[in-house]
Amino acid sequence: MGIFHWIFGKHPPRPVDPERTVEAAWMPMWQAHLVLHELWERDIPAVLSEDHTSHMIFTAREPMARIFVMEPVLKRAEAVIEEITGYPPAHQNG
Repeated sequence: MGIFHWIFGKHPPRPVDPERTVEAAWMPMWQAHLVLHELWERDIPAVLSEDHTSHMIFTAREPMARIFVMEPVLKRAEAVIEEITGYPPAHQNG
């Protein structure tokens, strides 16, 4: 096992951190407000952040927002977002 394996090799998955906040979705502002309230109704704590940099990229043609949740409830939040919007949640960088 050399340095290249250390850099490019497989690493064990990081365990879920109950203290970590993660991005659950990147979506149009109007849609994010609807999804946020639905997450709250289903007892999934979430926050919304306006994405003020979205106007500088061509992938966003309208005001955008990000929804953040705690890492342990990420999968539940993504399932709710997909149920509400009909699409898997998008992330700006992926």
